[in-house]
Amino acid sequence: MISLKEAAATGIERVRQPNWANPFDHIKIDIVDGEVGPWLHLFAPFNLECNGRDPVDCLWVVGPLKVDPDEKCFEPYAGPLPDSVEYRAKVERFARIPVGRP
Repeated sequence: MISLKEAAATGIERVRQPNWANPFDHIKIDIVDGEVGPWLHLFAPFNLECNGRDPVDCLWVVGPLKVDPDEKCFEPYAGPLPDSVEYRAKVERFARIPVGRP
């Protein structure tokens, strides 16, 4: 397990928490001078269907999404990237699920 600070210091841009249900869900961090930038970019195949965009950008340094950058709760993300065929297929699969539609 690594923290956001450790990920940034070692150049790891994409991380995820191992308990997240979808293995394609992950966060891309902005690395600025070896430090975690103020924005986190949450990539999730369901984002497009439920939020209209993927990724969803979160300002993590203020507000209710404040994340402890020292907490070792992440692992490096090694799954398919958002422009891959595998990831796009998962996005399309979510789009076919009738959610609250007649």
